[in-house]
Parts: sequence; C-alpha cells; structure tokens
Amino acid sequence: MTSISNTDPTSLDVVKARRLNQHVGAIIASLGGFAFGATLGWNSSASDTMRNILNATGTEIGLIGALINAGAFLGALIVPWLLLYVSRTGAMYGTIPSLIIGWTFICCAGQKVWLLMVGRTICGCAGGVFCVITPIYIAEIAEKDIRDRLLTFFQLLLNCGIMYSYVIAHVINENSTIWKYSLSCAGSCALIALVNLIPESPLYHLGNNNENSARVAMQWYRGDHYNYELEMEEWRRLAIIDQSEKKFTCRFFSNRKVLRSFLACFAVIVTQQLSGINTMIFYALTLFSVGGSGELTASEQCLVVGAMQIASCFLASLLIGTVGRRTLLIASAFLMGLCLILLGWFFKVREQDPEYDDVYSWMPPAWFTLFFASYNLGVGPVSWAILGDNFPMEVRLKAASAAAAFSWLVSLIATMTFGEMLDALGIPKTMWVFAAFCWVGAIFCGIIVTENNGKSLADIQTDFGIDAEPEPATQVPVVSVREET
Repeated sequence: MTSISNTDPTSLDVVKARRLNQHVGAIIASLGGFAFGATLGWNSSASDTMRNILNATGTEIGLIGALINAGAFLGALIVPWLLLYVSRTGAMYGTIPSLIIGWTFICCAGQKVWLLMVGRTICGCAGGVFCVITPIYIAEIAEKDIRDRLLTFFQLLLNCGIMYSYVIAHVINENSTIWKYSLSCAGSCALIALVNLIPESPLYHLGNNNENSARVAMQWYRGDHYNYELEMEEWRRLAIIDQSEKKFTCRFFSNRKVLRSFLACFAVIVTQQLSGINTMIFYALTLFSVGGSGELTASEQCLVVGAMQIASCFLASLLIGTVGRRTLLIASAFLMGLCLILLGWFFKVREQDPEYDDVYSWMPPAWFTLFFASYNLGVGPVSWAILGDNFPMEVRLKAASAAAAFSWLVSLIATMTFGEMLDALGIPKTMWVFAAFCWVGAIFCGIIVTENNGKSLADIQTDFGIDAEPEPATQVPVVSVREET
C-alpha cells in the first residue's frame, strides 16, 4: 500500500500524523517555564538567608517575593506589542538577555536588598512573557486530539524548575551567602536557547504570507508523508482572521459564547491565585519550619513537595484528554480546599493544646504536600492551558495577555496581603479563607468552563460565530489508517 501525496486530498490511504516532534516542540517551548520555575522556587530557599545574613526586614522579604509578580504582570502585558516585531520563538529567545540581567543583579546584590528587588522584577518580566507565548505557540502546533496534553507541559516544566531550585538549595546548603545558590538557579535560563531548534508555527508563517515556510513547519510537526492540506486550509482561514484589524472592544462581549470564554478563563485564574498557591511556593521553607516537619527537615520537605508536584502534573497530562479540563478543575479545587481546611484545623488545635504537635507532627507536611499535588492535578496546568485556545482569534493574543497579567496582579495582591492576613486572622482562619476560594472556584468552574478537547482551533473559532465563516473544506474520505513508518 503506497502513501499519499501531501497535495492529493482525495487519496483513500491516509497516514496518521507523526506526534513525536509535536511533543518535542511543546517541551522545548515550555523550557521558559523551567527557568521561571527556578526563579519562583528561589525565594522559598533564600528567604531565611536574607533574613539571617542580609538582615532584611519582613517587609523587604515580602517585597522581594512579591515583585516577581509585578514583573510577570508587566511581561504579560507587553506580549502583544512584542509580537508585532518578533516571532513566537524569537520572543522566547529574546527573554534570555532579560533573565541574564535579572540574575546578575541578584547574584551581585551582596548586602543591597534593592538590587535583589530589581533582579526579581526583571526575571519576573521574562516569566510573564512565557506565560502568554508558550500556550499560544503550543496551541498552534498541536493536533486537536493531543493539544490539551501538550498545553499542560508548561506547568510540568514550571514544576521541574521549582524542583531544580529546591534540589540546588538542599545540596549547596548555603548559610553565609546566597550568590552561589543564585548563580546555580540562573543556569536554568541557558536551556531556553534550544528554541532555535524548533520551527515557527504554521499560523505565524501564513500570517506573514509565507506558505512555503508554513508547509516546512507542518512537515516537521506532522511528518513528511502526512496529508496536511485540510489543516493548511483551516490555518489560512485563521491567519486571515488573526491578521484582521478588528479591535478588542466591548462589542465582543455581546456574543454570549465569547463572554463565557472570558468568564471561564478569569474564574480559573481567580481560583488559582486566591488559593494561596504562589504564597505557599514563595514561603514553603518558612511554612514548613513553622508547621513542624516530623522527621524531615524543612528543606527535605520541599523536595518531597517538588517531587509530588511533578508527579501529579504528569498524571494530569495523562488524564486531561480523557476526563477533560472541567473534571480535573473540580476535583483539584475541591481537594485543595479540603487540604487547607485540615491544615487550618491542625493549627487551631495546636494553639489550644501544644502537646498535640508532638503526636501529630506528620499532619502539616502531609496536608501541605497533598495541597500542592491537588493543585497540579488540575487548577495549575489548566490555568495556563486555557490561554492557548479559549478565545476567538480576533482577540486571542490580547485576551490571553490580559488574562495572564490579571493572574499575576491577583497573585501580587495575595502575596502582599498574606502577612496582614496572618496578623489579623491567624494561620487557621487564613487557611480557611483560601479554602473557601478553592471551593467557590470549583463550583463556578464546574458551571462555566467548556471543553475544547478534540476540536481544532478552526472548530473553536466557528463555535463562537462572530462572523460568517467560509464553509469548511471537504473532509478526506478514510478507508484505512496506518501509522507512518
């Protein structure tokens, strides 16, 4: 049986697309998440050193932790402007100088806390760029049947970066200075250079009237013998819409499906950030020290948490194509709320009976670990995945940018107010407030989030019904299906 020609859409012998390169491309595009994860995890292990060695005040440590959110907020906002001048992979590659400059400030800060603040803000800005570009790029290269899975890779690599920072902190165990630890974390940004090995997305090339390059990209991601003509026709239609001059106005919200897509995205984001997750990541070492560690040191518990985050996110990537985003979101948010309620209950009982801590010292690390695992089972990966395919093409880039910026703004507010919440409410009630947000988010996400698995970007665009779309191309008749050899 002979394989079809790429330009013969009527052939009866259909070759399935090769998916290895799609996975490789998604992983490489997500390496910015690895670098950003190392930046996020740095604060957890460095906070005690800053307090004990640099004599940084609680306010200064809070600002150092929070300013990465401010940087990510700015980075997410500039993405639409940035992509007017550079390509998707070009923007990814362009974050390397920013990360190098940011880490240079951090490594050379010495006793100057303000240099740490500047460095963290710059690194956060680079991370914010990746939070938008990576989901957009992956959605443009992935087949519809595996798009959800590939979109979870950003969170998976983010967790790997956090784990990397925890491992480095545990191995170096630096008590007199943080520059060696900071330099080791800075090395994570070198991996971003691998984006030079992957092609631009076909949609980007078609938007620049370069069909030959679009075909080369399709061949790299689908295989030399795959008939991609139907997909190319869909990409051409989407490229025309993507390059249209339509502005992001309130007119789009008159469309109920568009409005629902925005509400769903922002509901997931609010659930993500008001669960307290980034606060927990920033201050993991401190929280473990306060909560008690059983037989493990606080540093060792961070390693356990890091490993659980990676394992649960990997599980989510396997399940999301089968059970869907909505189911994972509901289960994840519910379990997060349950862990926080149990954690708050432990601290409440310990306040009344200090001896309780000696008997049940295993509880805080157990609930903390399960909280992080639950987060990465759904809320974490879906929060970034939803940016890739949830909005109509006319406003997709600006909407994804605004959503990511909003996410980091809420995270900034949550991080900055965490100390005040602890002072005003105490640890138990603070945990219960976060738990309430998780459970309310689970209900709201269960109602409003829709499933896009199995739909191409062209199908999703048609579902919005914003404008009259051309009739879809005639489907290729299928008699037999075989894998490409």
